[in-house]
Amino acid sequence: MTGILSLGKKQYLGNLTNIRFAEGVIISALTADPSETSNDVLHFHENPILSFILEGNSFEKINREINRRSAGDIRFYRAGDLHQVRIQNFPSRNINFELDSEFFYQNGFCEEKINAAIQRNPSAKSLFLRMYKEFSLGDDFTDPSIQILLFNLLIETAPNRKKPVWTKALYELLNDRWNEQIGLRELANAVNVHPVTISKYFTRYFACTLGEFMRRLRVNKSLSMIKNSRLSLTEIAFQCGFADQSHFTRNFKELTGFLPKDYKKL
Repeated sequence: MTGILSLGKKQYLGNLTNIRFAEGVIISALTADPSETSNDVLHFHENPILSFILEGNSFEKINREINRRSAGDIRFYRAGDLHQVRIQNFPSRNINFELDSEFFYQNGFCEEKINAAIQRNPSAKSLFLRMYKEFSLGDDFTDPSIQILLFNLLIETAPNRKKPVWTKALYELLNDRWNEQIGLRELANAVNVHPVTISKYFTRYFACTLGEFMRRLRVNKSLSMIKNSRLSLTEIAFQCGFADQSHFTRNFKELTGFLPKDYKKL
């Protein structure tokens, strides 16, 4: 594999600014400098990596696909996934959660569950921001707090029961129309079930209420806007479907642990 870099445990591209260890999870904060020519090298990690983008924009090539990445994005790299990241805007900062064999052995998780969590869980970005908040505090409670948040991320999206077909259609509809106000009957008609069915089973299959689900989606959408647009927080609040900036700020703080203005400064 000439020209391909293999990154072992605790090895990353960029400048390592902080690192912590939490029973099988290695948490590291990284920055990228435009003078570093190694930033876009083709590489893979020997351990699975969860990466959360705090600042910057880049293009990533993985499995022959090229995707744009920006602040607020989460990426899961399985062990051995060959990828290349070309940073477009500096400064670029991210936080990595490296999962070693001890984590999988002790907790019974597998890579497929982790990937499903970040793809399907509307709380994923909020949970990662809360983990970053704990990481930044760095006190005696940081490590167990990060473990609890990570377990919440994985367990919430791994129910043993089989979900009805309508739940997938409803999930896609809500994600497509995240900034609209949609009534229960309209949702029921769209997925061809009775409104009572959604009312009775939504919390069971989505692990939250409809309102909580939609507020999470809207906060998630705001992350990239806060970092990458010139809109004011008031304008972002309205574009994301909140009644006013106060409503937006309250929900943002509750879900992420940060005030929007503080997240903007990260």
